[in-house]
Amino acid sequence: MMLWFIVIFLSILIIYHHIVYTAVMIRLGKYHTNDRSTSPAASHHDEYPCIALVMPAHNEANYMAAKLANILMLDYPAEKLSVHICCDGCSDNTSEIIKEWHPKFEQAGIKLEWTDKANNRGKLARLNALMAQVSTQYDLIALSDISALISIDALTQAAHSFQNTETGAITSCYLLADATEGERQYWQWQNKIRHAESQLGSVMGGNGAFYIMRASLFTPLPEDTINDDFMLPMMVIKQGYNVLLNQYINSVEISPSTDQQNHQRRQRIGAGNLQQLIRCRFLFSPKQKKLGWLFGSGKGLRTVMPFILIGYLLATSALAIQGSLLASLLVIGQLCAYFLALLPAWGVNQKHLNKWHYLVGGYYSSLFGMVRYLNGQFKQGWRHLPPLYDYQARSTQCCKRLSDLVLSLIGLVLTLPLWPVIALLIKLDSKGPVFYRQLRVGQISEQHTDLFEVIKFRTMTHNAEQDSGAVWAQQDDPRITRIGRFLRVTRLDELPQFINVIKGDMALIGPRPERPQLCGDLQNALPFYLERTAGLRPGITGLAQVSQGYDRCLDDVKAKIAWDHAYAAALGSPWQWLKMDTFIIFKTILVMVTKRGQ
Repeated sequence: MMLWFIVIFLSILIIYHHIVYTAVMIRLGKYHTNDRSTSPAASHHDEYPCIALVMPAHNEANYMAAKLANILMLDYPAEKLSVHICCDGCSDNTSEIIKEWHPKFEQAGIKLEWTDKANNRGKLARLNALMAQVSTQYDLIALSDISALISIDALTQAAHSFQNTETGAITSCYLLADATEGERQYWQWQNKIRHAESQLGSVMGGNGAFYIMRASLFTPLPEDTINDDFMLPMMVIKQGYNVLLNQYINSVEISPSTDQQNHQRRQRIGAGNLQQLIRCRFLFSPKQKKLGWLFGSGKGLRTVMPFILIGYLLATSALAIQGSLLASLLVIGQLCAYFLALLPAWGVNQKHLNKWHYLVGGYYSSLFGMVRYLNGQFKQGWRHLPPLYDYQARSTQCCKRLSDLVLSLIGLVLTLPLWPVIALLIKLDSKGPVFYRQLRVGQISEQHTDLFEVIKFRTMTHNAEQDSGAVWAQQDDPRITRIGRFLRVTRLDELPQFINVIKGDMALIGPRPERPQLCGDLQNALPFYLERTAGLRPGITGLAQVSQGYDRCLDDVKAKIAWDHAYAAALGSPWQWLKMDTFIIFKTILVMVTKRGQ
């Protein structure tokens, strides 16, 4: 009975968020005519507020010229506008482009200031500094992404909107110059929903392409803030002001993105959504009933929806196992729906399938982002790499991650009865904890390098490397315990890493995760060493691991690099990946059975 109650409750949440709330808000956003964000135009230049447009920039050479040209064409008094740019550790010619455009701004009478910082501190640190610098000198602060163009009358429209003293911030309609069918439909709906939110109270968050706020309301954000364009307007709401959408201001994203870039971006947004759900809990106070409803029904439910959908699948599956025909049909329906969402990734192009693929793919990416956030990721990268080639097909990534989750859950369930036995043997054999945790280098991307704690059954004496630090493995290592030797040759010591796979730190199959202390030396000694985990999670097992044993010297590592890059090359298509992973799994089982591990 309890399971059916859970299924019914989750069904209500899914239907309410996707159908009831969304349909009501789209209808309100489409037909509501009382626009609170606009007011009669000012008649003299003296009546226009002074605006500072601030823009952090990192390697924006491809879009900077178009952005500066766009600013020069804005219909706003030149003496009332100034532009402030911070080049945040740019390694391209972004700063040179700004310098070339400076005379044109002088000729137009628009103040243009820019600084070129050698080190890359991240967007938020630069944004906080820029806004703190201008907040006491100007009436309004406008923020806009370099890769987004704004409508010619954007600042004029915004200035008119701020004649309402209750208005604290204004955001714009967001458009994409190069969008898939799913993206286009999503943002059409989002613009209507945001318009309805504006009419009913306040828009939940801003839009990084363009938004503008009263300078006096600026509050510096913590440097671990992920979605600054959401949190800055929410801090305006917290101070008792409204955040409105001006439907006559358009911002157009001109930067095209690949599927991999979209996946990374939506992971970041998903992590940010979870962070802002925690930090915007002030909206759920009794005094903010309307705003609490808007936030909870929209952003709130959208954030937790991946967990709701997983819970729904698990609950209906449990009922199906108990013999419920209705639950069995619900499980089949869900599996078919998710299968249809995968078809566009395999080249099946159909309008409605593409929209469904975008929705489900968004939840998929968001779930990864939230898990990574809960695991302490989305901080400054450990090491920056040159741009990576998008060698993995999106369909391969989806299939690989799905198989990781399914096989890890199965492996965890099947091996759990062994865990108490192994734990008892470890405790009887030597003093110290049952589990061993060690910091390892995870997946490397252009923006950051993941660090995580790998979990294993302890095979060495407690604090074996306390004095020596990180050292190579060796034959007949005296630090290895008796039971530890057995666990190593059978690879049973790696069973707890199923937890790392489920958390998203690792994959079942991939390059071996190395310790950060050794990575710097290995990268200096061996070209392309760190690139072995570029865009790829390290694995419990892998082609290199089953082809040779533990690393005992630099030559061993050098040989493994070739194996790791050979595995990465097999991820170009789902079929190549499936053949390679199947081969590695069977060879891993053979190593375990024949005790050929080291």
